[in-house]
Amino acid sequence: MPARSVARLIPLLLVLAGVLAPAAHAQYQVPPDNPFVNVPGARGEIYVYGMRNPYRWSFDRLTGDMWIGDVGGIQEEVDHLPRARIAGANLGWNCLSGTAVLTGCTPANYVAPVHTYPSGPDVVIGGYVVRDPSLPAFAGRYLFGRLNSGIYRLEANGGATHLLDVPGVSGFGEDGTGHLYVTSLNGAVYRLGQNGSNLTTTSIGSFSQPLGVAAAPGDTERLFVVEKTGKVRVRTGGQVSDFLDVSSLIANVGEQGLLAFAVAPDYATSGRVFAFYTNKGNDLQLDEFRRTADGPDRADLSTRRPILTIPHDQATNHNGGQLLFGRDGRLYLSTGDGGTQDDPEGDAQSLASLLGKVLRFDVGVSAAAVDTVAPRLGTKVKRRQRVLRLRGAVVYTRCSESCAVIAGGRLRIAGRELRLKRNGKIAAANKRTRLKVPLGRPARKRVRRALARHRKVSIRISVRSRDATGNRSGLARKVVHVRR
Repeated sequence: MPARSVARLIPLLLVLAGVLAPAAHAQYQVPPDNPFVNVPGARGEIYVYGMRNPYRWSFDRLTGDMWIGDVGGIQEEVDHLPRARIAGANLGWNCLSGTAVLTGCTPANYVAPVHTYPSGPDVVIGGYVVRDPSLPAFAGRYLFGRLNSGIYRLEANGGATHLLDVPGVSGFGEDGTGHLYVTSLNGAVYRLGQNGSNLTTTSIGSFSQPLGVAAAPGDTERLFVVEKTGKVRVRTGGQVSDFLDVSSLIANVGEQGLLAFAVAPDYATSGRVFAFYTNKGNDLQLDEFRRTADGPDRADLSTRRPILTIPHDQATNHNGGQLLFGRDGRLYLSTGDGGTQDDPEGDAQSLASLLGKVLRFDVGVSAAAVDTVAPRLGTKVKRRQRVLRLRGAVVYTRCSESCAVIAGGRLRIAGRELRLKRNGKIAAANKRTRLKVPLGRPARKRVRRALARHRKVSIRISVRSRDATGNRSGLARKVVHVRR
């Protein structure tokens, strides 16, 4: 039997013998509610399976849904898993590639993609559902990338609309308050913005093949940038410095490198961060590091604690590459199928293999560090306002913690209603924040005509806040009576 085949059998034999779990538990715990914990022969870490190369994926910070961009063989695909369907979901590879039949097997618990397109050099880069309050024109919409052609918006009919040219799109990410960023292999990291209904980018710096950004929930000061070549940089107050350098540990050929980085929810007290990379043996490596005693903006190799090594000696591609903490405080990691053509080993469909999966770990984040408390939102609205002069209705808010505040409204004239555009801001804790629900030109025209005819005009305002972990306040409703 070839040495490679022997190496691939060892983890399975250990599982069947029941001796692997104690060793794994020295570094992490398998959550007892993982879907395959009690399935004989299955690896308990598996949460989602049946993927070719889930290089980038994300959680919707509002709903907890999972969105995956799986780099395909016949078709590139975007997959949407509602929160209640994530555990145990099978995305079909290598029975299917997107919706195209590959091997003809029938995947159990299959969830079909919501968007596909033919595979080629312009591979899919999974993105995020927009919850950035500075992007109201895209609120609730899923944005994703294609490597060579830029940023796209998923449409309700399963199609996609090209929004912006960003050559070399390599990843998306959010900061601690939900602002959305995109990275390019060409070196740029951009914060996404909008100009009217158009998506815009603003560069925040140039880096060495950046693949993503990360931040601790609620951290308004630090943004970590992951460089494929082995460094994690930290941007604080517009200044960039080195945070961690693992270049001496990684293999960096083709799709290899430092692939992902995650900040523990309890980072403020624990100083823990996690890195996922391809090691010198071409295997997939997950490690924990800690910040130094000198301060929150530096970690070094002396703090390294290996968490998990996944054999990946078949090829240098299909490594997966996303590492994120969920709202439950668990750490989630995606892995590719191992890289051989069409996964002849069947790793993606095998519950005895950690390849072609999203894995879920308990790395010891305390329950107290997981924020489950909704922010308290106070609102104050002047009951009578000159909305034509203001070009909108003004509401003042105060949030009990740093949060995103979003306001919308409905213009009501003689029993008829017109929905107004939503607007949002990031609000500091306990700071009074002014927010305006804007009146567009059609709405102002209707108001002007109604007031000229002495009709009653009102605006029903709805305001809600959301903190960094997705907890939402109750919906506050106010009524503004329009004055001349």
